[in-house]
Amino acid sequence: MIFRILIFIIILLSHNCQGQNDMLKNNSHFKITITVVYDNVSYDSSLTSEWGFGCVIQTEKDTVLFDTGGNGKVLLNNMQKLNIDPRSIHSVVISHNHYDHQGGLKDFLTVNSDVTVFIPNSSPVDLEHEIHSRGAKAVRVDSFKQITNSIYSSGELKGNIPEQSLVLQSANGLVIITGCAHPGIVRIIEHVKPLFPYEPIYLAMGGFHLKGESTENINKIVKTIQDYGVQRIAPSHCTGEAAIRIFKQRFGEGFIESGVGKRIVI
Repeated sequence: MIFRILIFIIILLSHNCQGQNDMLKNNSHFKITITVVYDNVSYDSSLTSEWGFGCVIQTEKDTVLFDTGGNGKVLLNNMQKLNIDPRSIHSVVISHNHYDHQGGLKDFLTVNSDVTVFIPNSSPVDLEHEIHSRGAKAVRVDSFKQITNSIYSSGELKGNIPEQSLVLQSANGLVIITGCAHPGIVRIIEHVKPLFPYEPIYLAMGGFHLKGESTENINKIVKTIQDYGVQRIAPSHCTGEAAIRIFKQRFGEGFIESGVGKRIVI
């Protein structure tokens, strides 16, 4: 009798795992376009480059804005030049509580308040009230959370500056997008990897907060990232010029030049 019960449990678990794997495979079929709409690193000289970060992620079903930079007018102007309609965005995700990542939110919500704004759980109450006052919905994020069909929040990683990152499922593997990576880019990768144990990390991009780090430390971080199997890298914002140069040298063809106006299609 006990043997039969064990067999039943094994079969049930197998079916559940297969269902989860099927869901992951289905999610990864979507084509993804990532457009950097706000960055102090310039890629397209026709756009305004200013300290901060923001990018738009477009899948076949959803459009998400990750961070809003520090100036809403710059954000909206760059989006207009890039032919991205703010009203097409369904969700906004704020990485952390710094002006250069959420300063453009008010102006954005003036144009499009029909969105859900996902903020770190540690965000001040004033930010939540501001979002609600403009007619949008605020959702606090503490742990790993699905945002849309193939886009997830890593959950808020605790530290001196708590922060959430985005994780995208693509046909090529996972894409990790960081605002500033204050908890550490390696720590973020270490956190994400067990959440998707069967998927490779195709791309890590965004701000890695390595400005001012020693060459020795940067090289160690780059090696660890490569050891985790990250195939491509697109650092910008607060990564720092020295670190970006090292990433370019070490990743070779896997390095993607990023900055405001950069479009990455996966």
